[in-house]
Amino acid sequence: MAEPIRFYFDFNSTFSYIAIHSIDTLAARFHRSVDWRVLSLGHLFQAQGIAPPPTIPTKLKYLSIDFARSCAFANLPCKMPPSFPPDVKLARFMFCHLKQKDEGASHVFAKTVSMAVFGHGAEVATPAQLAAVCQGLPGVSVADIEAAAADPKAKSALVASLDAAVADGMVGAPFFVLDGEPFWGADRLGQLERRLQERA
Repeated sequence: MAEPIRFYFDFNSTFSYIAIHSIDTLAARFHRSVDWRVLSLGHLFQAQGIAPPPTIPTKLKYLSIDFARSCAFANLPCKMPPSFPPDVKLARFMFCHLKQKDEGASHVFAKTVSMAVFGHGAEVATPAQLAAVCQGLPGVSVADIEAAAADPKAKSALVASLDAAVADGMVGAPFFVLDGEPFWGADRLGQLERRLQERA
């Protein structure tokens, strides 16, 4: 049986938003599963010695244009949150907490949060804010979020994701690894699809 596609992302990554809403559908067409791994993109940049895009004015200006264009191309709404990069620490912990119990629920959570942050410009920095955008999702109350933030297993999962990402040569998000071959960026989903077709 083929190993899952490793999918690394962060909730404060604009282009992860596009990939979050595409990767499962793409993989399912080729009967492949996806191992979703959230991590802190800031810590990845530190580990890899990479300058974050928001610190480079010219690059940030271009990416702000390219992101809106890419969202339109992917038929996704686009609205930047009030502060960028947004504070998504609680969302990371909650994702890891959910993944321990239900992989599918963690994917639904990720799609809901990413849509709220980059589709509708919501903030998710506090337990109340995060719970509000996840209203209706089971197991994502303020109390659940606070428990996730204190869950040592969730914290360990984040560290493990970062270590694995560094080992896989991740240089930005989203990042995919298909049978050992890396792909960086939502704009590489087409190339990932081509590889999946070749191996089907």
